Amino acid sequence: MDIVVITGSAGLVGTEAVRMFAPRFDLVVGLDNGMRRTLFGPDGDVSGNASEMSVIPNYRHHTVDIRDAAAVDSVLRLYGSDVKLIVHTAGQPSHDWATERTLDDFAINAVGTMNMLEAARRHCFDATFVYTSTNKVYGDIPNSLPLVELDTRWDFHPDHPYRRHGIDESMPLDVTNRTFFGVSKLSADLAAQEYGRHLGMKVGVFRCSCITGARHAGVELHGFLSHLVRRAVAGGEYKIFGHGGKQVRDNIDARDLVEMFWQFHLDPRPGAVYHAGGGQERSCSVLEAVAKCEQLVGRPIPVRYLPEARFADVKCWITDTRRFRQDYPGWQPRFGLDDMLESMHAHWSSVDALREEKVLTHG
Repeated sequence: MDIVVITGSAGLVGTEAVRMFAPRFDLVVGLDNGMRRTLFGPDGDVSGNASEMSVIPNYRHHTVDIRDAAAVDSVLRLYGSDVKLIVHTAGQPSHDWATERTLDDFAINAVGTMNMLEAARRHCFDATFVYTSTNKVYGDIPNSLPLVELDTRWDFHPDHPYRRHGIDESMPLDVTNRTFFGVSKLSADLAAQEYGRHLGMKVGVFRCSCITGARHAGVELHGFLSHLVRRAVAGGEYKIFGHGGKQVRDNIDARDLVEMFWQFHLDPRPGAVYHAGGGQERSCSVLEAVAKCEQLVGRPIPVRYLPEARFADVKCWITDTRRFRQDYPGWQPRFGLDDMLESMHAHWSSVDALREEKVLTHG
């Protein structure tokens, strides 16, 4: 039997992984304890995703907290060498939350990842292990790059090679301001590399830019594009923190990211590190994203500008995926920025319509 194990299986990337891998494996095993609601309140709740997964015939759910080493070990011991792929997406994704609860953040992101790696080492050593890391491991060192301020965005200087392709994996990791979230993710990132390079496990590390998708439960503390669409649909105010709203991120649809994981699984390179993002074509500043959302909803979005930028907030990040595309030429992102925005708008419009109907019916 061929089994895939997916942590954070009710989250954005986890649910897309379940959907994509269900036809490709005999059994999909999901680990998720529903903690996103605890982290971010009702707006961060993904229990609806968990309910959707339950109707997939070959999906089996385990309510497991990855901080619980014994519980993690028992799951991987149960399935053993039949596990061919582990996709580790569970984590705490917010800088602000991590600052307030540093020990909890480190336990989830760093210790939880070590628990998964150790259990895999003991019970399914030959499985491919995909770790979902983040570009935030670099801290704010990209702000030291030569940047130019344009009308609606920051960008790399035209003479700099990053202007065309974005930031590659040669970006240094030292001498930078880094949030506690960046610290916990970097700790897990480095550990995952060690299991691959030192022990020979089939571990791949994917340093992701902004990941999004139709069902992304974005909140103010995490997931700016989804949160912006939700605020636009609801007609609520959107807060912009610092840099005049000109800070730039590239975005990747969760489905394109999961396809990267699949390509890696077909030909794993132990200890490899890849940048994963949408590139220049899928980049936008906050101001540009607001303008696009205003077009989607057909009305202005109330915006409140807060002058102080968040700690270690990067002015411009655009991902260079050429290393991955060189190793895996079969992968190309399928979904553009407009595709992502339109899918989120359609989803959250229908969700809001359903909520309004319930209020009218039962209020």
